[in-house]
Amino acid sequence: MSKAGWKLVLKQVLSEVRTTQTSISAAGCAFYATLSMFPAISSLISVYGLVFDLQTVEPQLQVLQHILPGAAYSLIGDRIHQLVSQPHSSLTIGLVISLSIALWSASASTKSILSALNLAYNVDETRGFIRFQATAFGTTLATILGAALTLALMVAAPAIVDHLPKILLHVFGLRTLPPPFDMLVSYGAPLAVHVATPVLMLLFVLIAMSLLYRFGPCYKASGWRWVFPGSMLATVLWVLSSMGFSWYVGHFASYGATYGPLGAVAAIMMWFFVSAYVVLVGAELNSALEDRRRGIQPRITGSERPDPVTEAAALEEAG
Repeated sequence: MSKAGWKLVLKQVLSEVRTTQTSISAAGCAFYATLSMFPAISSLISVYGLVFDLQTVEPQLQVLQHILPGAAYSLIGDRIHQLVSQPHSSLTIGLVISLSIALWSASASTKSILSALNLAYNVDETRGFIRFQATAFGTTLATILGAALTLALMVAAPAIVDHLPKILLHVFGLRTLPPPFDMLVSYGAPLAVHVATPVLMLLFVLIAMSLLYRFGPCYKASGWRWVFPGSMLATVLWVLSSMGFSWYVGHFASYGATYGPLGAVAAIMMWFFVSAYVVLVGAELNSALEDRRRGIQPRITGSERPDPVTEAAALEEAG
């Protein structure tokens, strides 16, 4: 795409994300996400506890400590600590029924996101009631399973590194590893795992964004290449905005002093609002790119709309 075409795309995205409709959609997603958070956490712990050691959950969630606001991280961490402290058997009794109810409650947030994506793509919801509910339920289940698998990989990597020296000694029949392999195994491998942990989380977010944009809205994208730009933008913006919001809450905003015991809930809801807004920004970018590919007029309003002659020339150049 030419420079003029990208300029039209960026103008359309900025025009759309500044509308009241985008803010209201993000606020609705934040509200339902806050209500669905604890059912989703319960479902995640239940699924993870079926196969893996529950005590490994809390240490791996420390990767979120620098992203979430302190009050929000403490609230979520306390809930997870309560769940993992229960006997393992209590987490599996009636698992099918309890997990289904928790997933259904958690899917309320997913349904609001799907509706918001339809607004971002400027399409109407034509899926039937059952299909829409099934899509939301399946998306929620896939997200929880993906999060459980990501946590499992984050747990498996340090475990492999801890046993790596013994494995190498056994395979090669050695008593000690010769230099510089001993340094690489003792110091290089743990450092690589430490770096790979946040990278793995970012990869999970990128994949989740791509799947959400590809199958979430009532709109069939032309291919993965038209989904990837918005996914990349949303992932980068989510990390930057989350870290920035966490820093802002820690240094300036006093949710605890303003809201009292509800300060953590207010911080979580605001973080969900920022996250939902970022998701919609990525969707708007994909939608604008799809419009350019199909030759549809840019959805630009107000003073941002270019001169018709300039716009027509840019569209023709964009091809």
